[in-house]
Amino acid sequence: MARSTKSYDEEMQYANQKSCCSCPKFIFFLLVLSATVGVLFGFVDIETLENFFTGGTSNGNTDTGTGNNDDTTPSRPPFEYMQCHPFNDAQCCNGLDTNCNLKVDEFMWATVHNANHDHLLVPNHEAPLEQALEAGYRGLMLDVCKCPTSDTTFEITFCHSLCGVGPRDPTEVFANLNTFLNQNPTEIVMINFEMSVGDPTPQEIWDVLRENTGLRQKTYNHLETEKDWPTLGNLLSDNKQLIVFEHNHDSDCVNPNNPGCNARVEPWFTYAVETEFDFDDVDAVNFYDTSCVFKRGAGGRKEIFQINHFVTATFGPSKSSADELNTYENIQARVEACERITKHPVGSVAIDFWQRGDTVEFTQTLNAERGKRRNRLLSWIFG
Repeated sequence: MARSTKSYDEEMQYANQKSCCSCPKFIFFLLVLSATVGVLFGFVDIETLENFFTGGTSNGNTDTGTGNNDDTTPSRPPFEYMQCHPFNDAQCCNGLDTNCNLKVDEFMWATVHNANHDHLLVPNHEAPLEQALEAGYRGLMLDVCKCPTSDTTFEITFCHSLCGVGPRDPTEVFANLNTFLNQNPTEIVMINFEMSVGDPTPQEIWDVLRENTGLRQKTYNHLETEKDWPTLGNLLSDNKQLIVFEHNHDSDCVNPNNPGCNARVEPWFTYAVETEFDFDDVDAVNFYDTSCVFKRGAGGRKEIFQINHFVTATFGPSKSSADELNTYENIQARVEACERITKHPVGSVAIDFWQRGDTVEFTQTLNAERGKRRNRLLSWIFG
């Protein structure tokens, strides 16, 4: 009996040791699984997760500005985008009367990158694009996808990299945009459609947009003029409040008669040039010798210079990076550096997590300076 008891005790001890050895592995598995789910659904920040596994630290600033992002860090009152006086007879354009004499390529657009992706599966933002418009963002980047609804049918939708990720219904988005423009007749919005999953065409997204009669009538056609860009004031005088671009389509839509093209959807890289858009970390964005260099669109007219001011970490967009990059001081430093290096004025700042930081405040402050300089020049020319 003693021999049998000893054998039983040894077996129990071995089982306990095995259980103890397995426990840390199981806990580690749960941690990895939880972190992965948190990242995918936006509960855990990408950069925080990377720092946890690499031993790094995040220097991101969690203070927020224009977007009224809900955090516990005290911040100054939100920036007032709309600064036109309601009882002033002067024309107002995108929040300021001094903006009205700025041309489309002289105005600096606060732009929301991947604006349709605001929930679930590594989102770029924490609130929908409609709220970004209310906060003062006037540039929207939207990924157009052609996704299957059955084995033989497809629909045009907004998504991000994969059908079902970052989805938005274009009809709903266009209806909300038209309502916003009706309620804000002094405002002009610029959209840049990226032809993405399923090889959609500019014509196909235009077919959806034109079903909204009000929005179709508000859309400006620059190819029709072949002139310099109009001023914001001239656009509003012509009842045009929407400028639409596209990129990443196979056909050269400089000729709107090419397959899949439409004259109302302007070819972005004919008129615009951008910096690199794939930055691994904040340091890469802040290394101006490379982050300010012209990339896509370098062979075009370069009338609108967009700096891509966001980080795409290993697994996706980074909130902690946005906390640092979207500050007034950081945007100002990069804009000044890129203008000095390229000898081109920056016309658009594209960011992630639009609620964080001071992007609208910076762009509107700079637009006020540009508008005042333009008005002084016009006064000198015309007396």
